[in-house]
This record gives sequence, structure tokens and C-alpha cells, in this order.
Amino acid sequence: LGTLRADGPVAMPPTQATPRWRLQLWLVVGAVGWLVALLALSTYTRTDPGFSTSGTGAPLANKAGVIGAWTADAAFFFFGASAWWLLVAALRGWLALLARWLRADAPAQPAVTSPWLRVVLGLAMLMLASCALEWTRLYRLDALLPGGQSGGVLGAWAGSVSMRWLGFAGSGVSCIAMLVLGLSFAFGFSWAGIADRIGAAIEGLWMRRSAQRERDED
Repeated sequence: LGTLRADGPVAMPPTQATPRWRLQLWLVVGAVGWLVALLALSTYTRTDPGFSTSGTGAPLANKAGVIGAWTADAAFFFFGASAWWLLVAALRGWLALLARWLRADAPAQPAVTSPWLRVVLGLAMLMLASCALEWTRLYRLDALLPGGQSGGVLGAWAGSVSMRWLGFAGSGVSCIAMLVLGLSFAFGFSWAGIADRIGAAIEGLWMRRSAQRERDED
């Protein structure tokens, strides 16, 4: 998505107000926190004690300990499997901070920043659409998630509202459109730009093959 490029869509300009050591500290803390969250979510089991359950008394299975078990249970309880989007968004933010640290000594460039309101709005749209789609379509996840419902609390609310007002097909189409738009806002990229780059790559490949064919004929 161009996070580490100087012309990235959410590139943050170099600043003298933030020392490099402080950026390094945030990078280290963020990396550790992200890895712990990844470990907590990936090793979640319903037998562990957490936010929505006291557990079954079996030995703790979560590799991030009690805090990891509680964190994973709360995330899946409120957002279902769509909670993984939060981890992806956190990684995107960490990469943006890394790009800022790498360019801290570079000459100042015009800022190409995405307003935080746009990012927050995009993430909210993404979570609403993803949780609603999960609740209305992915029933097989019910047995794997806390509360016994896919999409979590947010999905149960958003999915029921969309089903009531738009029906099964209409809610699906609307949520997919919101998901696509939310992805673009939250992660700071353009679907049109991606389509343009794919088209340019295909055209370049075709031109290279044509040139190679002409050389072979010659």
C-alpha cells in the first residue's frame, strides 16, 4: 500500500519536534504489543477464562497468559472474527510510524497525510460492514467464538438492522460496498490507483512479449 514510500498515501512528514529516540521507543513498544496481541488472538480457546466466561477449569491454553485470554475473548465477543481487522490496522499504523522514523533525517517534503478523521471513519465503516457480513453469512463460526454468535455484539446489532431494512440480498450488497469503501479510507489507498497499476503491469508485460516476439522473428 505504499506505506514506506516517500510518497505514500499516509506518509508523515519529518519533524524536529519528535526526537528519534522517542520514535524508536514507540516502535519497540508497538511491535511488542502487536506481537502479544497476535499471539493472544491466534491461540484463543473458549475453555480459557475471559471477559465473557469464567472458563471450564482446564489449564490455560492462551500463549499470552491471562491478559491475552481476556483480551482475545473481549475482542472476539464484541467484533467476532472481524477483530482481526483491528490487528491489520494496527500494523498499518506501525508501518507508518516506521516510515516516519526512517525519514527523520531526510530533507523536509510536502506532507501527504490522510486526516485522522478519514482513517477513523474508514475503520468504523470496515468494522460495521465486516461484522454485519459475518453475522448474516458465516454461521459456522458461531461454535468457535464467545457468545455463540459470529460477528460479535457489533455484528448482531448491525446485521439485524441491515436485514430488517434491506433484506438478505440488499444487506449483503450494501455491506460489501461499505467494506470496500472502508478499506480504502482506513488503509489510505485508492482502488482506482490499484486498478491502474495492475493495468499498467499487464500492458507492460504484453509490450515486452510483443517486443520479444519481434526480436525472435527478426
